[in-house]
Amino acid sequence: MKSALFYSIILLLTACRTIEVDPPAPEFKGLEEMSSTEPSFLLIQTEMALKPYLKEADQSLDKKFTGKSEQCEGVSYTYHFERDPLLFKFKEKEVETTITGAFDLRLNYCPTCHELFGEERCAIPRIYASCGVDEPKRKVHLSYQSKIGISEDFVLRTKTQLGEFQLIDPCKITVFQYDASKTIEKEVKASLIQLEKDIDQQLAQAPIKSSVVEVWKTLQEPILVEPYGVFYLQPQTIGIADLTLKNEGQKAFFTTQLTAQPVFSTNNLDLDKVKLPQNTPQNTKENKSILHLRTIASYDSINRFLIRDFDTQQISISPKKQILINKVQILGPQADRLVLAIEFSGSKKGIFYLVAEPYIDIDQHLRMRKVDFEIKTKSVLLHSAKWLLDAKVKEQIEANLDVDLSPILKESQGSIEKQINGEISKGAWLNGNITELHVEQLQFSSAYFIIDFELSGHLKLKIQ
Repeated sequence: MKSALFYSIILLLTACRTIEVDPPAPEFKGLEEMSSTEPSFLLIQTEMALKPYLKEADQSLDKKFTGKSEQCEGVSYTYHFERDPLLFKFKEKEVETTITGAFDLRLNYCPTCHELFGEERCAIPRIYASCGVDEPKRKVHLSYQSKIGISEDFVLRTKTQLGEFQLIDPCKITVFQYDASKTIEKEVKASLIQLEKDIDQQLAQAPIKSSVVEVWKTLQEPILVEPYGVFYLQPQTIGIADLTLKNEGQKAFFTTQLTAQPVFSTNNLDLDKVKLPQNTPQNTKENKSILHLRTIASYDSINRFLIRDFDTQQISISPKKQILINKVQILGPQADRLVLAIEFSGSKKGIFYLVAEPYIDIDQHLRMRKVDFEIKTKSVLLHSAKWLLDAKVKEQIEANLDVDLSPILKESQGSIEKQINGEISKGAWLNGNITELHVEQLQFSSAYFIIDFELSGHLKLKIQ
């Protein structure tokens, strides 16, 4: 957001052609009750890559599991299970985690036991058998479903549950008519059920909160727009809505919603910073960002720009009378009009005060109306320079004060887009475009001149 955004202020001032013949200074009556701007609402379409965190989850979780059950009478067993890499598939708001693996099982069977010397012993020699030992291991397929959301404190919240279990190669022990399939399912499930919490913990490591904290902190900082002033976005609330997962690229997509009170000032402002609030999504039908930007310029700062940028202007009073406007200064308001001090030379030389109401017409042209000489100026002119009171002078001033803001707004749009495209923090890129930019209203108090702009457009945030 660079100089072009506020150059309209300068054009407003440089467009004011005024005159005076050394009358007393006018009195100022500012409107202290300023209307507030509408809340600004920003929608940032956010993309976050989850694949790195899923890969990390796979690498950090156990890959081998063992267990056993020993008893004198009945079936005793030991097993070993080893999983393949986890496979993840995204389905809107769910992550399906698929696990395939292989196991081997060693069993022994004792039909009856009796106590001998205080110790239970099998009454006959045990019968031994196995599955997946000295032969291909038996295959197991199972899956988890993880429902995903974002918590109030911006943590990726998941609820993982073990779902389908399929024993691809059943294990039936014919020597003592024992089907080990249920035993295998029970033991493998018991071993892998712990992975539910582990998967949740790993997915929670996705840097949503750290990214939100960094983005929030960045957006709170003032942006220096040399040499004109400082821009403050002033975000107030934040919410994350419409979370969806897409399998292609394994990414999460959601909408980051911000409300803000943006201000641009020619002087530094002592504004309080807002702590990161809770995640508060809002119901809205908007599909674009709408920014109501208040621009605050002190009269002193505007006059500095005028001194630097104002070029001498000529006004024809009559075929034989020309006056040169050498200097224009804004002194302050009188109700709904501004008081302008004009130094002039040419056929006559001096200073006079003009009052005029600036406004923006429907075509986004900066115009002046209600142009008149300030009361004290008029009183002096009645006695010393009646020629200046000719109605044609005011008509000519009103007719000449017509500034097309379209080129300025177009340049401003380009400057804003340049500011909102790029890396805003490590691993986070913001990009967007402005689809519309126009002036909403002009206001002025005893100390400030205010222009309110409305901007609309689209923003995207990419986090890796």
